[in-house]
Amino acid sequence: MEHTPEELYIGLRSALRFIIWTLNNLYCIPVHFCWLFLLQPLKWISEDNYWMVEGIMFRWLLSMVCLWSYSAGYHIVEVGDNFLDLIDERTLVLFNHQSTADVPLIMAAFSSRVGLSNNIMWIMDHVFKLTNFGLVSVAHGDFFIHGGPKYRDASLLDLSSHLADFYIPRKRRWLVLFPEGGFLKNKIQASHRYSEKNNLPKLNNVAYPRIGALKVIMDAAAASHQNDGTDKIKYLLDVTVAYPGGRPLDLQTIFGGWRPSCDTIFYYRKYGIEEVPRDRDDLESWLFKRYQEKEEILQEYYNTGTFPNVPTPHSSEHQPENVVTLPRSRVVHDPIDFILRHCFYIASTWIWLQLLYWIFSILCRLLW
Repeated sequence: MEHTPEELYIGLRSALRFIIWTLNNLYCIPVHFCWLFLLQPLKWISEDNYWMVEGIMFRWLLSMVCLWSYSAGYHIVEVGDNFLDLIDERTLVLFNHQSTADVPLIMAAFSSRVGLSNNIMWIMDHVFKLTNFGLVSVAHGDFFIHGGPKYRDASLLDLSSHLADFYIPRKRRWLVLFPEGGFLKNKIQASHRYSEKNNLPKLNNVAYPRIGALKVIMDAAAASHQNDGTDKIKYLLDVTVAYPGGRPLDLQTIFGGWRPSCDTIFYYRKYGIEEVPRDRDDLESWLFKRYQEKEEILQEYYNTGTFPNVPTPHSSEHQPENVVTLPRSRVVHDPIDFILRHCFYIASTWIWLQLLYWIFSILCRLLW
């Protein structure tokens, strides 16, 4: 079968992108750990300063991940409540989970804000721990949760301890959680069975979320009142991720860039933590209602191709009810930042290779 010139171009470009981003991983991640190793004395002297520097370097790595999608024209468009005033506040962020593209796109959105992505703790499935970036997340102090009845209770106890031992004392700001507990395609059938068993509306564009991790977070890390003086979570930011046409990107597509450029929408809704119920049954009902709202929003978007002008709970009383408070805007990154960080990682690779060669040469002379 003959291929058109356009198909050949896309194939060659995708192959080149795979090579470039594979090399990008090979020279960025080892260097990241080399610098962290060199910074260990700082951790003993001043742990706060160590985690501050580690957070900055973590953000630099996120910008490398961001470049994968940004260079392919896979952009994020933000609508909904204006959340920028929460960057320095302890905030729980909930995302509906659709595919392997969710995390790199979220990283792309967050890394565009100075001081945000370096102060985030992620709660992710334990499988992600086995990836190359999973090792970076382990060093960053993220939490990896086990699903399934065999591990669930023990994993939730570990989460409570991690929040008390890491998230709160190390002054992380945002805490990211995927309440569905996995990708939509893996959870949708179980969600349908659950809705039939409990006489709930059937969801097709999201899955009914699990309440366990959210309940632990509310109990262990949420402030009792918004202004009670404690340095705990004071806000909840609920984010609906909407892929064009209901066709999620995936990590392979972001790597290869073979799909046409497109906009993925992040719709934000902001709540004070006092608006979120503490009782388990009430919390479950509240969260289910949010996901039923997500279902309606996504279905309208997929049917019409136009994202609905959705009312938000914090719209000004002087505005019409359906006015979205955050102007629809595309996340933009500074190309100079990408260039400077690539230069840093490439130069660091050369420095560390020279150092390793020097050490190897000395060992050879001593042994032989």
